Amino acid sequence: MQKNNIFLTPLKSFDTFLKTKTLRTSGKEKHLTIKSARPECHVVVYRRVNTSGKKVLLSALLFLFLITHATPTFETAQHYQNAEQFDDAIACYKEIVRSNPQDINAFFNLGCCYLALGAYQDAIASFDATLAIQPNIAALYNKAFTYKTAGDLDTAITLYKQIIEQDPDYEPAQLALGFAYITQGNFELGWPQHERYLKRSGKNGDRLRTLLEEDTIAHKKVLLTPEGGLGDTLQFVRYAKCLKQLGADVIVACQKPLIPILSRCLYIDQLLPCGIALPGHDASATLMSLPAIFYDDEKTAPDQMPYLYADPALVEYWREQLSTDTNFKVGICWQADIKNDIPSKLPIARRGVPLSSFAPLASLKGVSFYSLQKYDGMDQLDKTNFPLNVFDQLDDYAGPFMDTAALIKNLDLIITVDTAVAHLAGALDADVWLLHPYATADWRWICHHTDSYWYPTMRIFKQKKPFDYDGVMKEVFDALQEKIKK
Repeated sequence: MQKNNIFLTPLKSFDTFLKTKTLRTSGKEKHLTIKSARPECHVVVYRRVNTSGKKVLLSALLFLFLITHATPTFETAQHYQNAEQFDDAIACYKEIVRSNPQDINAFFNLGCCYLALGAYQDAIASFDATLAIQPNIAALYNKAFTYKTAGDLDTAITLYKQIIEQDPDYEPAQLALGFAYITQGNFELGWPQHERYLKRSGKNGDRLRTLLEEDTIAHKKVLLTPEGGLGDTLQFVRYAKCLKQLGADVIVACQKPLIPILSRCLYIDQLLPCGIALPGHDASATLMSLPAIFYDDEKTAPDQMPYLYADPALVEYWREQLSTDTNFKVGICWQADIKNDIPSKLPIARRGVPLSSFAPLASLKGVSFYSLQKYDGMDQLDKTNFPLNVFDQLDDYAGPFMDTAALIKNLDLIITVDTAVAHLAGALDADVWLLHPYATADWRWICHHTDSYWYPTMRIFKQKKPFDYDGVMKEVFDALQEKIKK
């Protein structure tokens, strides 16, 4: 037993390598399969190979040779990739392309794994290798997306155009080109390009466009429906106010949790929860299509604040609750909707920030912190490593966002990830600092800007490196220290 273990000791360092192998051999020795890096499995395999006891050294060397030269299967690599174990997946794909430099699928997936981790140069090199083997639009699109995510919008736009020249019907590139222009702040090219998507998806609002162009919208019934999440509705419901000012009768259908807060908006003539029969109307549009329909840019987008309103009675209630706290009061929200983020966003684009990352801010004297978090992320409270005021029944009685809005009106600053709380705070005209992940912002936040044309009171703090929560919090610390001095 001890002699066998001596031969197997060096193998324990091949952790990722070993657990990717599926290896078979035949002959006088028994069938051999390697599936795990666990030491106990090594011993079992070794014993099976060496039943005669006469060829111990030769069999051990053969075993080591086979392991060293075995190649992980593509399925194993995909398993790691699908499980978001990207380091292991990368190790597998690198082994596969080393063994077969013409494996186009392995190079493609390798690029996707590097992109997920923000290793942009490696991702681009992998997609270039894919294209060198065989030119294809999928790899070219991912290469463009990599440049866009890295903030190089000019190169991304060039590549999107190249794709469209090759295949004008490749809709992902058509849509991405419009968003890249808008994210760049080029609305003149962005909105016309985006119209292609709106028309093909039935969201162009043709009748509403006609009423606006002909200036005949007065007394017309206009139905606005949600698209996206709660934050998207809170951001773009401002256009209901614009339509009301033009004389329209405005009907808004919204997600049920937003009924309480939106019911305080007097510019909405009729407010309905989604899922019920909709009333008759003269024109309709989705809320997220309205910036394109109005052809707004950073100078013309409606930014009159506030356009959402807290309940005065609740504002007074929370003023009394916080009356003994004379510190600078900061509300924080650290986690966006996980069910939205995980399936639809790359790891480098996910919006959550660990609650523990806020701890350095608590070292500033004269600052109190209040939780605005609901649902996802609440489990992190058990490991809170700094003083944080938490109200367990926030919004439970008054309705979703009602206590939150009133509490925000009694705080000096909101620091939040990109979620509904950020839009609520901005729409209430509260000071709000938005924490943004490393990946380039979506079209609502212009690339490389630290301000927002949607919310005059917003300041954006973006990670400089992938998953660099500490770095962005250092910037927030310095800014907060300066703010409380004033």
